[in-house]
Amino acid sequence: MRTTNPKLQPMILQKTLELLQEKEPYEIGMRDIAEKCGVTATTIYRYYKDKEDLFRKISLDNLERLNFFLEKRVSKIDNPKEKLIAALKAFRDWCFENPRTAQLFMGKISVDDNASEAEIESFYTSQRFGQKLLENCLKNNSVTLTDTKCHTDLIIFSLWGCIESVLLKRSDPEYWSKGIEFTDQFIDVVSTRWLV
Repeated sequence: MRTTNPKLQPMILQKTLELLQEKEPYEIGMRDIAEKCGVTATTIYRYYKDKEDLFRKISLDNLERLNFFLEKRVSKIDNPKEKLIAALKAFRDWCFENPRTAQLFMGKISVDDNASEAEIESFYTSQRFGQKLLENCLKNNSVTLTDTKCHTDLIIFSLWGCIESVLLKRSDPEYWSKGIEFTDQFIDVVSTRWLV
């Protein structure tokens, strides 16, 4: 049995991410990935069972980067409400700084329906982080929401909708170059209507 090359796997991930920056996931085949990496498709199959498995690994890596970014941004804030607002702004900022990558893991690369519960849960680390922040607000009596799991999803995906509308130029043209100001309006709605 052949041994795997530890330097090859990170290169496969990087080159595949580069392809995903240029093309939609459905437009990319394992041969395209292999060609970009300078290896055969068979070599890639030693590391990933199919392209969806490879794409999911890229999503998880980027979710990990996002979570690190969120945690770092809020780490020095003590007030639960301010921490939650800072996390929303950090999520927004990361998405605008990494627009294509954000679009990939927020809607173009899906979780495997047949994955274990633990594997599926790994795709929801940002939501769990947000849920924990919302729960801290609830303990501190600074939020009017009680279903923290549901409301975390509603907040994140509503904010993502605002971000995506700017990225895809579906918002009013006035906001195409004012994504921060546009999304700040939504964050203000969250902080004034749901947070006390």
